[in-house]
Amino acid sequence: IYGCNERCTYCIVPTTRGVEQSRPVESIVDEVSELVNQGFKEVTLLGQNIDAYGRDMIPKRKFSDLLKIVGSVPGLERLRFVTSHPRYMSLGVVDAVADTPTACEYFHIPFQSGSNSILKAMGRGHTREKFLQIVDRVRQRLPDAAITADVIVGFPGETEQDFLDTLDIMEKVKFDTVN
Repeated sequence: IYGCNERCTYCIVPTTRGVEQSRPVESIVDEVSELVNQGFKEVTLLGQNIDAYGRDMIPKRKFSDLLKIVGSVPGLERLRFVTSHPRYMSLGVVDAVADTPTACEYFHIPFQSGSNSILKAMGRGHTREKFLQIVDRVRQRLPDAAITADVIVGFPGETEQDFLDTLDIMEKVKFDTVN
């Protein structure tokens, strides 16, 4: 998916890359098949907000379905994807990774802050509870999956308690990597 429709207060991506535009499934499958024919063993589906894939299409598509379809391309050994936005990441994406043998057990989910008031100020559109629900589903279905994230500390207006809320999430999740 190209672009991003979000308007996080700190981000310039929607201005520089434009609105979200999903590619047709057939186009993606054709490209992955060609890469496999050239000898590539791994592909990464890339989008600023990959979970929004298909919501701009008629009929609408789901990213979880795309994962299953691309993951079944003959000869593909590993399938990765980035970046998941907690606002749109469905639990079905976790299930698709669990059910697709070629999908790598890796989730990059930038939560940005553990404080609901800071998330609101950032315009993120999700809560710490929603993020933790996603992490719980990952841990239930794929206990050994890697979870990475991005976080911003020192956001304008952040209090000591807001910062401690972020540390709390980091302690609960035990990320593999945090940027």
